[in-house]
Amino acid sequence: MAGVSMAAAPEGVLHRRIEFHLARRPHGSVAVGGGGFRMETLNPDAAGKVGPGEAVGSSEGDARRPEKGDSGGIDPELSVARIYLGRIGAGLENLGNTCYLNSVLQCLTYTEPFAAYLQSGKHTSSCISRTFRNSRQEDAHELMVNLLESMHKCCLPSGVSTESQSAYDKSLVHKIFGGRLRSQVKCTRCLHCSNKFDPFLDLSLEIAKATTLVRALENFTEDELLDEGQKEYECERCRQKVVAKKRLTIDKAPNVLTIHLKRFSPFNPREKIDKKVDFQSILDLKPFVSDSKGTDFKYSLYGVLVHTGWSTQSGHYYCYVRTSSGMWHNLDDKEV
Repeated sequence: MAGVSMAAAPEGVLHRRIEFHLARRPHGSVAVGGGGFRMETLNPDAAGKVGPGEAVGSSEGDARRPEKGDSGGIDPELSVARIYLGRIGAGLENLGNTCYLNSVLQCLTYTEPFAAYLQSGKHTSSCISRTFRNSRQEDAHELMVNLLESMHKCCLPSGVSTESQSAYDKSLVHKIFGGRLRSQVKCTRCLHCSNKFDPFLDLSLEIAKATTLVRALENFTEDELLDEGQKEYECERCRQKVVAKKRLTIDKAPNVLTIHLKRFSPFNPREKIDKKVDFQSILDLKPFVSDSKGTDFKYSLYGVLVHTGWSTQSGHYYCYVRTSSGMWHNLDDKEV
């Protein structure tokens, strides 16, 4: 028990003695009043551990529930290092055309399960890529893909191939950001289906014929007719060339979904598709999933990375992030 006396308080302040007692049992998160203030127990002991089947971490941002029947879900190491990013952090100094790097790092910083792992002390080495060069303009999406792929390789135990199924099951990066696409080709004559599966860390969507994110996803997953030339398909069952339909769907949805809008013009790589693409704070991925029965596929937006400029060869990057308290912030290099 501790006592606090307010004897030296300035005039107008209520004088009161406050006594504190040790808690007899653990408490879960408690919301107090308005303004997004919340108290939350971090790293609970055995008495306060989350029971089987209950949510382990906060689902603010795009972090989601584990997949049905997927024992992996978010890595068990992260279930202990529960993190609550209630306040905004510092900006990052631009070292010379490093706005692309700053923006990617800020978005990753406010990815709760990823931040929890970094704060857990599992990775303590100082690693600087040899490909990083000051003062050279780079693409933010390319950096993010290379960064996550490199981290994926570093997360694997010795002797595990980076492209094996075991690698995707064990990699922390793929457990957080990774999903799986299904490419299904259906014969229009005998209705036989052939499936191919590929892992992904992000979805790159064409926007030339889309004005909304949902429409871009609809275009991404719509049927493609294979009926002539190189697209003509040989059915495994019919044993001959047939007209077939090909469709991409999301076979396994990631815990954290990253979407890249392709603004490179297909006719001129230097030309930017500078158009508005509308999106909402909540995205329901259910219409684009292979088997969506009885599962929730709603994602809550927590980060947006923006490129300004008329060309793909120049411009400036900044980002918006949402903290766990629900407050949005603009991070533009060192300005917050």
